[in-house]
Amino acid sequence: MFTPPIQKMINFAYIKNRTLFFVFNHPVGKQEFDNNIQSIKSALKFYMPTECKECDDNLFDDIKAFVTHTPKGLKEELKDVPQTYKERSNGNFDIDIQDEKLNSLAKEIQKIIKEIRSRES
Repeated sequence: MFTPPIQKMINFAYIKNRTLFFVFNHPVGKQEFDNNIQSIKSALKFYMPTECKECDDNLFDDIKAFVTHTPKGLKEELKDVPQTYKERSNGNFDIDIQDEKLNSLAKEIQKIIKEIRSRES
C-alpha cells in the first residue's frame, strides 16, 4: 500500500485494544499515512475476515499511527550491552521494615553494596 520510501519509515505495527497501530520513525511517514488513512481503512475493511474464529484476537476496529523518536536499530544494538552503573550508595542506611522477608532482602542488598564499596577502596 505504501511507496518504498514510506515503507522504510515504518518501524513496526501492532494491535492493541482492537486498534492497529503503525509506528513511524519520521513525521513525514506519519503525515503521508494520515493523508491516506481513509483509503487504507476502506481497503482493509474490504479484506477483513468476518467469520474467522482464529482471527478474533487479531481483528481491529480502528487504525492509528504515531512517531517514535527511538532510532530503528537501537534496541537490537543495546540488547547485548550489559547495563552497569557506578554504585552511589555506601550502604550506610537504616532499614526499618516490619515485614521480615522484605527486611532480610533489604539487608542482603545493603550487604552487597558494602562489599562492592570495600572492593573499590
